[in-house]
Amino acid sequence: MASLPIGHRIRAQRKAKGLTQTALAQSLGISVSYINLIEHDKRSIGGALLNRLTEALDLELSTLDGAQERRMLDALEQIAADPGIGDGQLKPESARDLIARHEPWAKTLLTLRRANTRDQSLIAALSDRLNHDPLLNSSVHDMLSSAAAIRSVADIYAEAPDIDSAQRQRFDAILQEEAARLSNVAQTLASVFEKSDNDISGLNATEEVDDFLYARSNHFPALETFVESLNLNEATVSTLATRLEDKHGIAIRRIPATSMPSDTMRTSAFDPETNILNIAEGITAGTERFEIARKISLIEAADIIDAEIADAPELASDTGRERARRALAAYAAAAIVMPYNVFFETTEALRYDIDALAVKFGTSAEQLCHRFTTLRRPGAEGVPFAMLRANAAGYLTKRFPLPRLPMPRFGGACPLWAVYGAMQTPDLRVSQVAEFPNKDRFFFIARATRPLASAHGRTRPSYALMLACEIIHADRLVYSDGLNLSASSIAHPVGSTCLLCTRTACAHRQEASIRMRME
Repeated sequence: MASLPIGHRIRAQRKAKGLTQTALAQSLGISVSYINLIEHDKRSIGGALLNRLTEALDLELSTLDGAQERRMLDALEQIAADPGIGDGQLKPESARDLIARHEPWAKTLLTLRRANTRDQSLIAALSDRLNHDPLLNSSVHDMLSSAAAIRSVADIYAEAPDIDSAQRQRFDAILQEEAARLSNVAQTLASVFEKSDNDISGLNATEEVDDFLYARSNHFPALETFVESLNLNEATVSTLATRLEDKHGIAIRRIPATSMPSDTMRTSAFDPETNILNIAEGITAGTERFEIARKISLIEAADIIDAEIADAPELASDTGRERARRALAAYAAAAIVMPYNVFFETTEALRYDIDALAVKFGTSAEQLCHRFTTLRRPGAEGVPFAMLRANAAGYLTKRFPLPRLPMPRFGGACPLWAVYGAMQTPDLRVSQVAEFPNKDRFFFIARATRPLASAHGRTRPSYALMLACEIIHADRLVYSDGLNLSASSIAHPVGSTCLLCTRTACAHRQEASIRMRME
């Protein structure tokens, strides 16, 4: 895993403020040569020096923590690992130099890569439709039949221009009928492809929202302030339902899970015609409370949510913006049922004990894990967590990374990660000290979960959740009790994905590493 190139940001900001290396070095109490090494990414910085540097250059700490560079570096390395690009000639390590020297070009390359991925997905989808869609097949057949009929009439007119009026009238009627039929088929096809064209923008929506949340460290102070202004001291199902009905005229109706929309496993669905929020029967009280809180947030925090996404450069599609809107509504709902100050203090006191916190706040494990990742308020910061969710096939359905712990953007991660072990032990929480090839260490906590009650005719999905933090924070968690975190013997050797992992003696390897191919 390459070091993060942030020296260009330091150099650019120093010059923008009109400071020489000498002046900056004097204000920081270090040598000019050390400043030069930092600006050329020859020395890493952290701790007190990083804080002094951000103050001297009037920068936010997030500008120099390497988070943005880590995200870009991870994406560029995955491009290099793609066997369809560069024929194995791209060295992943060179991505670091590209970011350091030509960051705008690196961003442009990633934009083009995203567009290419979207277009390839569209081509595959349209190809599949052309081959298997019965509507398209029948439409093409109808077009060919009409064209053949029109061609036959045209040939008759050309070969027998002196046909009698009765026959001409009959052939004119055929022409009109087939022309109308051809026009109708063409309109049908046009509407199909117009819909397909509209769907293009959503092919990268999930990645857009991931980038949007990551760029803001999944923390939205305006939404936290909004929730605090509601003064909902007891956000129970009853109080929230009463607020929804009294303020917005929306009633709650519980319906069988089988009556919910068949294309989703959602636990609630709003009917604008009846002004009723339908909630699936059989869900927990905590989930019901969360769904009501989310609806309240969508209405009452609409202006704040719209302002957050209005100028977000990461959200390039309508689908991405809509998904971001739902994600922010869920964020506000979590803040309603787990208010920041109370939740932070209780979480620290209970040392992130998920089971104890679930009882205390009446929430699910997944809602708690999401809330952990939002605890970034200055002066009241929780443990910086990465979070992911994997389905039974191993695919990552949710992911929120850390700067030094990239998440694969497509498919699954290293099979040695605790999240996959949790699938094998659904009733146990799996703790793991994971060590990557570059010696970076993380503490993983994972557990399998089935978030929805089963209903007849539906298969209940199985997931595994995982939290990850840098090993330096592990002693703040109850799950590290009894472990010697400094002992190298307890660390499990892992990687990110097989394509990027350099471990040669791994029985779980599924494909050759591009890094080893370059050696």
